[in-house]
Amino acid sequence: MRQTEEPQSVVAERARKNRPVSPHLGIYQPQMSWVLSGLHRNTGVMIGGAAYLYAAMFGLAPMFGLDMSSAAMAGSLATLPAVVSIGAKALISGCLSFHVFGTMRHLLWDSGRMVSNKGVFTTGYAAIAASALATGYLTFF
Repeated sequence: MRQTEEPQSVVAERARKNRPVSPHLGIYQPQMSWVLSGLHRNTGVMIGGAAYLYAAMFGLAPMFGLDMSSAAMAGSLATLPAVVSIGAKALISGCLSFHVFGTMRHLLWDSGRMVSNKGVFTTGYAAIAASALATGYLTFF
């Protein structure tokens, strides 16, 4: 029986198909350090994206005949149902306050303080508590 030699590309393709898919975050137990770090990044992206979107809308509004003055924005936001208004305020203030307190947490670490496991948990709980209080205050007052 004679074996035919296969090209290297065919052998490599067959090996690639039989290779298992590498695991991702689903196999790891959530830990405060990486969950809060990811949340800090995501809140920063949302804040930055909202700022860019608003700046673009403000810059392009005259081309489309839109009034983006403070009085016009306040008037249009006042027409929203209370649930939508409170939800939007909670989302915006939650992102902003968590990002601010998360930044303070990272600045503490950058100065060489609170970098032990106990310090990471202490600053994590402090950031969560401070952002919850700030979010409640900014949402309802």
